[in-house]
Amino acid sequence: MSKFVWNQKLSEEIFAAKYMLHGEKSPEEVFRGISKEIASPELKENRKKVEEQFYEQLTSGKLIPAGRILANARPQSPMKNYNNCFTIDIEDSMTGIYDSLKEDAMISKMGGGVGFDISKLRPKGTTLSKGGQASGVISFLRIFDQSAKTIITGGHRRSAHIALLDISHPDIEEFITIKQGDRNKELTQFNISVKISDDFIKAVENDSDWNLVFDGVVYKTVKARYLYDLVAKNSYIHNEPGIFNQDLIEKYNNGYWAFKMDRVNPCGELVMPPYSLCCLSAVNLSKFVMNPFTDEAEFDFEGFIESVTIAIRFLDNVLDKTEYPLEKIETFSKQWRRIGLGFTALGDAFTMMKMKYGGSASLKLGEKIAKTLRDTSYNASADLAAEKGPFPACDIPKLLEANFIKELPEAILKKIAKTGMRNIQLNTVAPTGTTSLSVGQNCSSGIEPIFALQYDRSVRTGVEDETRTETVYDYAWMQYLDMRDDEEELGNAPDYFVTTMDIDPKKAIDMQAIFQKYIDHSISKTLNLPPGTSFEEYKDLYMYAYKQGLKGFTTFNPDGSMKGILEYSEKKESQSIKRVLAPERPVDLPCEIHQIKVKGNKYIILVGILNGSLYELFAIDDPEDHIDLKKYTEGIVRKAGKGRYDLHIESGPVTATMKDFTRTFDSPNGSLARFLSMALRHGTPLQFIIEQLSKDTNFEDFERALSRVLKRYIIDGEEVIAGENKCEECEGKLVFRDGCVTCPECGWSKCS
Repeated sequence: MSKFVWNQKLSEEIFAAKYMLHGEKSPEEVFRGISKEIASPELKENRKKVEEQFYEQLTSGKLIPAGRILANARPQSPMKNYNNCFTIDIEDSMTGIYDSLKEDAMISKMGGGVGFDISKLRPKGTTLSKGGQASGVISFLRIFDQSAKTIITGGHRRSAHIALLDISHPDIEEFITIKQGDRNKELTQFNISVKISDDFIKAVENDSDWNLVFDGVVYKTVKARYLYDLVAKNSYIHNEPGIFNQDLIEKYNNGYWAFKMDRVNPCGELVMPPYSLCCLSAVNLSKFVMNPFTDEAEFDFEGFIESVTIAIRFLDNVLDKTEYPLEKIETFSKQWRRIGLGFTALGDAFTMMKMKYGGSASLKLGEKIAKTLRDTSYNASADLAAEKGPFPACDIPKLLEANFIKELPEAILKKIAKTGMRNIQLNTVAPTGTTSLSVGQNCSSGIEPIFALQYDRSVRTGVEDETRTETVYDYAWMQYLDMRDDEEELGNAPDYFVTTMDIDPKKAIDMQAIFQKYIDHSISKTLNLPPGTSFEEYKDLYMYAYKQGLKGFTTFNPDGSMKGILEYSEKKESQSIKRVLAPERPVDLPCEIHQIKVKGNKYIILVGILNGSLYELFAIDDPEDHIDLKKYTEGIVRKAGKGRYDLHIESGPVTATMKDFTRTFDSPNGSLARFLSMALRHGTPLQFIIEQLSKDTNFEDFERALSRVLKRYIIDGEEVIAGENKCEECEGKLVFRDGCVTCPECGWSKCS
């Protein structure tokens, strides 16, 4: 009998807290309950065999069901919702809006996220038939947002939401800019995305006009490039809105003759029509790497095909066993039988194959995995159609004309022509956060690369306030450490251990594009931008993602995300100082290397980056005494002991280490760097630090060098919030631009 073995305490604890909810004492009991429940729609003579297939896949860790299945799918469970997210429709009438609000509340109560398109709602200021004016789409979104804050889903959490609005809607400018993080705390229960079209992108490229239209009436005409820049700017600073490529999504709609896929679930992996659901599971790719970390490593495609085939049956059965929050969703789902089988641990699988994520070898293997997933899924669905019947709305001649299906191998097309399909669409890539951390033993999530090799966390022991420190390891990194025979220092990872911040953004887009060619739904992925990415570079990435064929595009800018601590509201007299705990430093910390020359004096300043935020500063006063750092722009600062740090450089074939480079740090410059590091890791805004440096009447060369480096990390256009923030000439608001304090109104500028 299969046995599920834990190799990390954190994974076991999370699994127990999240999924052992029905009196189970072991993961095997959980998996047995799930297998029995999801196999129960099978014919009696086949039921036990299928149950054992499901059980073997679950206990081996090859198949990881979505969270609602793991938590709820048991014969005795009182909560029978096995699906994470749903879509609804919103009609342009008070009755329609409040009917949808009720539907939204019913879904939230069952523990589901909700996605909808609000493009049907009339724009702000439109005259109403009974007098008065329409309040616009944002006013109604606020009502849904408040409802989501009020309802605790599944008894323990608030519902996730996503709203989409067409780029031609007259309220689009307000929609694009409505979410500004902690500045306004708007729509906190929502993600938002803008639906763009091929015509819009052409208008952007040609710098053409773009009409904002509703119900055939042009409300306003703007430059398409202005709207594009507005979307990009708000996303660059506040990480929203995302992009929804409507024409590309519709091009690959298998049910094109019956509905439009004009909305998405909150995480963005399933593009769907209204009243659809997310029926999700993932195959764990790390389980199919044979002979990991050796030159003989290979991917077990035969085993992968077997798991995918079983997983398609598993998800199809989920549709028959789940309870639905709305009759409309049940009717539509059973007519079309939409499912979403994806994968997780792609980053770990590449690493175990000794491939760098984003390199040519990984792209080649990724494409083979993606194509195998598609072909196996469609073949399995056709076999299920022969066994159990096609989805009720199946129209075989029309199905065979779908653009995505026409790209399938000839043998599968012949099978579909004979049997039809059991499911209208089959594949996706979901984020798999908690399930990958628990069942996946902290494997890399979904399509993402490894986030971090290891980190420390504090755990309460249960004895008063006593805590212990526990190290959490990435799955592949732990496997690698377990296989080593030598006693090499912790942190010395081979170069194929690539983490999120190591990857060029365009290579990450290329990887997503490779998989999107073979995924009939969409892919949930957030592109993490390297610190210091300029706005112009960011806009280019937006266009690059569109050209590469991504159905959706979402980013996280670590510099932009700092806006919450860079901006403050008016201080109240009674306001107390809040003490902020600094995040713990890992053994290895990526750094950026800056070469600065001030009045003939040369300085090299290292800026340590933790999860996209500035964490520490080091200064090397006399670089001639060390390796020639002028050739390099990045490295790793490795903590070698108490107060001891090594600088590790890897650039192509060149590898160099500067041992204990802080040994001469006990100087005024070293002390200043220490204090600034302390301020950075405790959340002090960069503007305040830079202003304090410039206030020194002597403003020594080293302070000037530090100031120049730190200014590079302030976003252009950021408002000045420290000291005198009004222009000396016109009293307009000052902003940072190109490292200087500038007034956009009159052009006054001051550079320190």
